[in-house]
Parts: sequence; structure tokens; C-alpha cells
Amino acid sequence: MRKRVVITGMGIVSPLGNTKEEFWNGLIGGRSGIAPMASLDLSPYKSKLGGEVRNLQPEIHLGKKGLRYLNKGTHFLGSATKMAFDDSKLPQDGSLGDQIGIVIGSSLGNFSETTDYFHEIIRNNPSELSPMLSYDVALNSSINYVSVIFKVKGPVRTVSAGFTSSIDAIEDASRMIQNGFAKVMIAGGVEQISIDLYLIFYLRKYLSGINSEQEISAPFDVKRNGFIMAEGSYVIILEELQHALERGATIYAEIKGFGNTYVGAKNYSTLERVSSVEKAMQEALRNAGIKKEDLDCMSANANGCQIQDPIEANAIQFLYGEDVKHIPISAIKSNVGESYGTAGAAQLVSTVMSINTGIIPHIINHAEKEPENNLNLVLDKPLHKQINHAMVNNMDYEGNNSCMVVSRFS
Repeated sequence: MRKRVVITGMGIVSPLGNTKEEFWNGLIGGRSGIAPMASLDLSPYKSKLGGEVRNLQPEIHLGKKGLRYLNKGTHFLGSATKMAFDDSKLPQDGSLGDQIGIVIGSSLGNFSETTDYFHEIIRNNPSELSPMLSYDVALNSSINYVSVIFKVKGPVRTVSAGFTSSIDAIEDASRMIQNGFAKVMIAGGVEQISIDLYLIFYLRKYLSGINSEQEISAPFDVKRNGFIMAEGSYVIILEELQHALERGATIYAEIKGFGNTYVGAKNYSTLERVSSVEKAMQEALRNAGIKKEDLDCMSANANGCQIQDPIEANAIQFLYGEDVKHIPISAIKSNVGESYGTAGAAQLVSTVMSINTGIIPHIINHAEKEPENNLNLVLDKPLHKQINHAMVNNMDYEGNNSCMVVSRFS
């Protein structure tokens, strides 16, 4: 019998605030963390909004030593990890030894540092570069920093799987506990906004405002025209159930099941992509040992894109058929934007908060859904409902689909 995995801590650095309380109060209060970007000069471009992290003071969590050599993504991840550790009340003195590990998802977390470093190599004599500049070049640099700071001696991994990176990392960490490789795992994701990433999404015309005069994050709405890029770090502490019970830990929820499918975005029809998302949801339900009727809510991937939102909506409708009104659907990217590699972790912590409070955040910026969309969207105000089982949907532009079932602990 596989070991049970529970969530005992959460740490959040987000556009809505830099604690789990600020993040959650922003969601249920219908507040938006999206504003004109302050960290980039976007005057030459049409898309100017972003979900930026503001007012983070990493020295509060990490101390001042060496911070100036670290990129902001490392500040995000380190701060979120410290808050998750504090929330879990686990020892931070290294006494867990090799029974604690870390798996973090990041799609393009420090891409700008990598490009800047190689630009300096080409422009200047490499021997004259400061060795301190190399610390943040590798994708796993922020994860390595956190593993050292928090004395992690077990498995350490970085997962880069596009937009599903963080939810895949959480699944990977869960399996390590289930299979006995660790008792405790730090898991989640981190991303940071940079001009390099902005231009990647801008040139591919993914961003809202490029093909329309209105720039807005509007999941499942007729006026949606692309996503608003965002950043942040969302970290959870996963723990083997018996280990958590023996130390009297607060248990927020239990990871119950996971499903993943892949179908290439370019070489397959829309119907095949819809079917692939539906299969990922079915696999997650089978893995969790529950039926679709048992789900009490769903956190949708919905980021306001013209192609992806209908694919997900149709997949949910195919899964439920005439009973699709049974399942309330939330979409928090209306509040925080699309943080790609860490978006799944953001959805998961929101869903865990819903399980613990009995409140499902409502979708903001919504005026009218398309006629063929029959989903039971949570609109206008939060929905109060007891939640025993919930599903998180996470999708990638290239056709990778990851779904996770998280449940109330009993």
C-alpha cells in the first residue's frame, strides 16, 4: 500500500501579497494583482500589464547576507520556502537529514540571467567576469540555494515542463514520499518576469492587448484575447501522513491523485486536444479512487486565451455531459495573471485554502461567456460550500496536460 501524502505548510509570494493570508484575502475579496508593469519599460509595446510581486522584503525571511548576488526569483523562492517551513512548524536545523528533499518547477525562471551572462561573455573577456555572476545562470540555481539554506540532504530536483512545471513537480515530490524516498518534501514553483520572457510571449502573440484594444485577464469570457504574464513563488510542504501525525502537525489537505497526458499542439486537431485534457482528468480521478460526481469544485487552468479556454471548457463538458452544472469552476488567473511554470502551484494553494475555509473564489473581469460554454462558473461573489474533493487543471501551450485531485484529510 502506497504511503499517504498530506500538506502541512504553505508559503506564498504573489501579485496579491506576500503571505498566504494576503493572497487568500485578495482572491475572496475579488481584488486584482494586475497593474502596469513597473520593472520593465514597455513604452514601445502594446501590452503593458503584468502580475508583478511588489513590496517583498526577502531579508526578513533570509537575512541580508549574500542577497545582492541573487536574482529576484531566488528571493521569491527562498522567502516562500521559509514561510512554508514556519507554517509547517518543522525543524530547520538539518535534523531531518536525508528524509527531506525539494522538487521545484520552473519553466523559464532565470532566463534573463542566463542571457545576460552569455552576453557579457561575448562582449567582454570571460576571465574578467566576476564569479558571483555565474550563481544565477543555471535554471536550478534558486533551488540549489534553498536546499543549502534549509539544509536539505534528500532528493533535490528541478522540473521544467513548460506551463505545467510546478504541478508536475508537486506530483514528483508526492511520489517520492509514497515510495519511501523521503518523509518530507518541499514542492512548488517559481517564475520571474523579465524583458526576455515578455518578448517571447509578445512575439508569439500570447499576451492580452496585442490583438485587441482591451488588455485584460478574462477567463472564459467572450472578450478574452490573451493572458497577462505574472510572477511569484508558491511552495507547499508535503509530508508522509504518519510522520505528520506523530509530530501533531496541522494537516491542510491530502494529495489524492494525478493525471497527465500529452498531445502536440501543432499536429493535432482541436477535438484531439480536448480529448487529451479529458483523459488527464479521468486519469487523476482513477488515481485518486473517486468518481467525477465526488468532486466539489475545480480550479481551471483558464488564462483568457482564445484557443486554450474553449479546449478546457469542452473537455470539462465532455467529462460531465449533462451533469456539468454539478461542478463549480473557479479561475484565479483573473486575479493574478498567468505565471506559467508556477501557475499550477498557485491554483493548488488556492484550492487547499478553499478546502479549509469552505469558500471558492469567484472569477473577476467576467461579463459574458460564450453560448456554447455551459460551465458552472463561480461569478459575482465567492461561493460558500464544503469541499471534500477538488481538482486542479493545468495546461501547456504545447499540449501537455496535468491534473491533480486534492482532498480534505480524514
